[in-house]
Amino acid sequence: MSAVCLLVTAVPLELWPTPRPGDSYVFNPPPFSAIWVQRTLRPGLVISANALLVVGMGTVLRRDSASMSRLQRAFALGALFGAGACLLGTLLFTTAGTNDIGRELTAFLIWALAIPLVILGLVGWGAGYLRSERTRLGAALTVPPVLAVAYIGLSMAGIDFSPVGRLLVIIPTSGMALVVGYDLWTDSAVSEDR
Repeated sequence: MSAVCLLVTAVPLELWPTPRPGDSYVFNPPPFSAIWVQRTLRPGLVISANALLVVGMGTVLRRDSASMSRLQRAFALGALFGAGACLLGTLLFTTAGTNDIGRELTAFLIWALAIPLVILGLVGWGAGYLRSERTRLGAALTVPPVLAVAYIGLSMAGIDFSPVGRLLVIIPTSGMALVVGYDLWTDSAVSEDR
């Protein structure tokens, strides 16, 4: 479900029906219009996607904690703590009013502290799975943060990804959510067969 929520947020606003963002005369947009999607649907889907991803990663950590090394467990806890903090920042940002600068700055500060923790935690956690030959789960946890860092670095260097920029971050993250969910689902199917 997290992957589906993320992919729906990636649909460009130009593909949704009018009225579009920038049409300032629309105060009560019709459902499924571009403005309604921007104001109502996307924030809810982003929060849902983050919450579902935190739940999935927490379940993987709980399931595999006993077989992890201390270092991998520390990376996993860091990634989970950072993802929870990102969820809090997203909640603060999406519920901030139009002139609520304090709440928006708090959300940005939380993201600034949590995102490096998530990136380092996921890379370390995924590397532990790669070393233990669980390559699918290891690659799913390692590749999205590496691609996100590469995207941010190239964007800061002046390379413009404007038509597909968000997709370079959202699609790998959706893939990670799918692999985590699939891994949990196949593990529960194997447990029921025993």
